[in-house]
Amino acid sequence: MTFEKKCFIAPEDIVAVRFTCTECHTAVVVPIEKVDSDVGMLIARKCPQCPTESDFRIGTAETEALIQFNKLLAGLPTTLKGRNIEYSLQVDCPE
Repeated sequence: MTFEKKCFIAPEDIVAVRFTCTECHTAVVVPIEKVDSDVGMLIARKCPQCPTESDFRIGTAETEALIQFNKLLAGLPTTLKGRNIEYSLQVDCPE
């Protein structure tokens, strides 16, 4: 018999989002309740530690999509509260 481990997270389990520079690995963590339109400025700026550009620009479709995703993610627990459905996301399980 074989077993497969599956890991799921519920939207209410998400407490923060993290933006990490791919060059120097400096991370900025934003609590999920603080995700708002200012997250666009965070996405589009240079790394606070090194001069690496994020390659996102304010007003572009890509930046707006990432902003909207973060806002939707932050609002999911409220959207789902009191509904007769449980929603979760499958993630890779740590070994």
